[in-house]
Amino acid sequence: MSIFFIQVNMDDNNKSRRTADTAVLHITDLPDGLLVSIANYLAKPSTVLFAIAMTADSEQQTQTSKSIMTNHSWKVLDFSDIEKSLAAKLSDDDIDNILMNIDAVNNLHILKLAGCVNFTGSGLDSLSTATAIEQIDMSLVGKHESPLLDPEPLLLQTEVLPILDGIISRGRGSSLKQLEFPKKWRKAQSTQFSQFLERYSNYLTNKRYCCSKCDRVCTETGVGRDWIFRSNSSAFGTQNFTCSQCLNHFCSGNDCLEDGNAHSDWCCKCEKEYCRSCIAMNICGECDDGCFCQKCDEMRACEGGCGEVLCECCFEKLTCHICNRMRCRSCITRYNCDRIDCNKAICFDCVQSGDDGGDDRCGVEYCSSDCRHQIQESRKAASEGACLDCALDGTSLH
Repeated sequence: MSIFFIQVNMDDNNKSRRTADTAVLHITDLPDGLLVSIANYLAKPSTVLFAIAMTADSEQQTQTSKSIMTNHSWKVLDFSDIEKSLAAKLSDDDIDNILMNIDAVNNLHILKLAGCVNFTGSGLDSLSTATAIEQIDMSLVGKHESPLLDPEPLLLQTEVLPILDGIISRGRGSSLKQLEFPKKWRKAQSTQFSQFLERYSNYLTNKRYCCSKCDRVCTETGVGRDWIFRSNSSAFGTQNFTCSQCLNHFCSGNDCLEDGNAHSDWCCKCEKEYCRSCIAMNICGECDDGCFCQKCDEMRACEGGCGEVLCECCFEKLTCHICNRMRCRSCITRYNCDRIDCNKAICFDCVQSGDDGGDDRCGVEYCSSDCRHQIQESRKAASEGACLDCALDGTSLH
């Protein structure tokens, strides 16, 4: 019955009749309407790959592919919508074929290449003449994911930077608002990459993008006059003044703040800039560079009652391994073990109750008698003047 049903529909769509006696049915024998409906359940990258798979030499199958493609808008193409295992299999030819099929030069506004770790970048060549593209995210990771990749991606500066130069060379004829680069490039800080960042910063300056709040040119007000962070830090190569999600621009002028805070912040974990309307941020009350997306780092409130919230890195360092309470430095003094391979802490309350912590005679801070002995033996071996009595007597010396 099911074969007969398919054959009837094939007749309705002027497809070649096949019978169970003479041939095996193929997916391309299905009516276009059914294939379009199937594609509607797929993520956009998978939809394009599905349409490409439907493409063959015959005119009939080419029309099938077109029917699938025209049923979607191709302003945004985000590879984080598909499994990482599939994205990792895509080659430069695959990426090029995808961009050609969606007419990326004229249609694509946002391209996010999350998970595409095994292409070198030549597959982006068609974008060098793109007029509509506003954002290219080459960080190769999804939202709220660490930019560190292991193994490192194959994306090459020699392949990609000439393509990006082609885009920004159009000046005001280009729509580009934001670029995000692989951590691998930002960490290496090569001369070639640094020189491109200079050209890209000049391009953004000449575009005179304005703050979405005060409508003033972003680089002409407030602090931080450069579009690109180029200080020797983890933020190197990331873009200033621009939300990674909505692409709105924000200045940091003192008269354009909200509740005393900037409209956008840079997350120390995913290393991306977000405006407060798109992503809620938490600021760690302990560390200097402690601003995190709420979805990147679940802050923990200080148990001393001061109301401060601390990031994951800080509350691990400030949690006493004896009483398991986490309190900020303002609420209580603590010792952090001087032993190199021990990161435990002990609060002053536990020290007072006789649970080790520090030795005034030696200047050693330790979390337990065992660690104290190992520290002192290490100092003794290095001829650093360790006190033998303190190292070996086995008693608490608070």
